[in-house]
Amino acid sequence: MKTLIYGAGPIGQWLALRLHQAGTEVTLLARNQTYRSLAQRGIEIVDGLTGERHSARVNLVEHLGSDDRYDLIVVAMQKSSRLAVCPTLARNEHLKNVLFLGNDFSSFHRYLDHLPAESVLLGFPMVGGGWQDGDLVIMDREKPRGPHGELCIGELDGELRARTSEIKELLAAAGIKVSVERDMDGWLKYHFAFMAPTAGIIFEKGGDLGAVAADGESIHQYCQACREAGNVLRRVGYRRRQPPVFNLFYWLPRWLEPPMFSKLFNSRSAEVRIGLHAPGVVPELLEMNEEFAGLKVEAGIETPTLDSLLAGLPRPPVAHREEGVS
Repeated sequence: MKTLIYGAGPIGQWLALRLHQAGTEVTLLARNQTYRSLAQRGIEIVDGLTGERHSARVNLVEHLGSDDRYDLIVVAMQKSSRLAVCPTLARNEHLKNVLFLGNDFSSFHRYLDHLPAESVLLGFPMVGGGWQDGDLVIMDREKPRGPHGELCIGELDGELRARTSEIKELLAAAGIKVSVERDMDGWLKYHFAFMAPTAGIIFEKGGDLGAVAADGESIHQYCQACREAGNVLRRVGYRRRQPPVFNLFYWLPRWLEPPMFSKLFNSRSAEVRIGLHAPGVVPELLEMNEEFAGLKVEAGIETPTLDSLLAGLPRPPVAHREEGVS
């Protein structure tokens, strides 16, 4: 499959690197300084587990033209930017398959204001990282011989189609584990129910994951916030808590919460996947929390612990950008 990665942030660069290493025909779309840097140096990523450096020079473009031909376009950008590029995608005369990759809550319906439903898939990368001392550090596996990350993907209607299998095979050839979800909408909503309290408790401790791990009351607070968000989703009809690990917040006895989740927050994986990633995800979380507020009203459930945690998130200045791809 001839593939375009639309967006050259950490996830876009990581995915372009992995596909390139597998011999896939892949192109990365970047803009402005990011494009210039990639044109000069190529992609350079530090493996968050081993410290190894990986580099590659992939095909680069600055724009998607109306006559450009790709079998698959993966939009790997923040939530608001993914919506902003929909008109550009719609102008492409040969548009086939578009995989929107990243956090979402309900805005994917707005993709369909521009794009045919049959072209759209949803997904999420189970990898994380960010910039540290000038290096792009990515954690995409827990063991040196493990798969290079995991992607969850799914059709809007939950059906399994030929293209779903083709995309899975494309990613699997790059050593990436792929989980095909029947309800990607619900999966993404439960991911918010996990990620929002996680970011909230980290910022409450000033970004110190070790401090979270050492504070049993903070971990209780974190688990309660996750349960509150999950209760809202379940009340409005999202009956299947996903991924299954989310059920730990309900099954685990309260006395086991600190020893269980202190391991999560005190790990190298959390340091990279969550610690480096959390600052950049705040604008998305705040936007999704506004959408979540509508479900709270529908459910008739209050979320005081979650609200308290999210109140401590930094409010970034509003900056309008037509397209954000770097």
